[in-house]
Amino acid sequence: MHGQGCIESNPYQQGWFVPHDIEGLKELMGGEEAFKTELVSFFENTPDDFLWNNYYNHPNEPVHHVPFMLNEAGVPHLTQKYTRQICSDAYGTDPYGLCGNEDVGQMSAWYVLASIGIHPIAPGDNKYQITSPVFSDIEIKLDQNYYTGKTFKIVANNNSEENIYIQSMTLNGKPLNRFYITHQEITQGGVLEMEMGLKPKIN
Repeated sequence: MHGQGCIESNPYQQGWFVPHDIEGLKELMGGEEAFKTELVSFFENTPDDFLWNNYYNHPNEPVHHVPFMLNEAGVPHLTQKYTRQICSDAYGTDPYGLCGNEDVGQMSAWYVLASIGIHPIAPGDNKYQITSPVFSDIEIKLDQNYYTGKTFKIVANNNSEENIYIQSMTLNGKPLNRFYITHQEITQGGVLEMEMGLKPKIN
């Protein structure tokens, strides 16, 4: 499939590169259900090691936002499943710990954000998609308040290699019933707290 008008990718992978207009992409693909079905298939056909392939190809950056699109497809548990799997299986501590070219830090940046449980689809929309964090307790010292001690924390209770699915969330003690958080909510400081479990929470 490579070489059909694309360099280091294919039309199927590039077809998802519409981070700025997901609703428009859904419409072009035939609606919400068709979008979800095709997106799920994209990952079901991806090899377990996430190495170079014709589907979700983590070594190449044009698809790095796609796991988070599963939140926008109404299946956030699949965002949680696949981002945890990518963090586990596409990265390591040996000389081949990065499965692709670092490209000015993109491979590492993806891991840092995904592993703490937040990642944008389109940076310009001011939203960070929420996923399953690798770590149980994360503290971000906010730049403009670095010396005053203001922080944003992400706490994942009952988190483990098995308990990868978010059961419920609160933001500063109030229920959060969406799978994104805004840039302003982060920079104001506070606590995003998650309860984790073994099975997907499907509404």
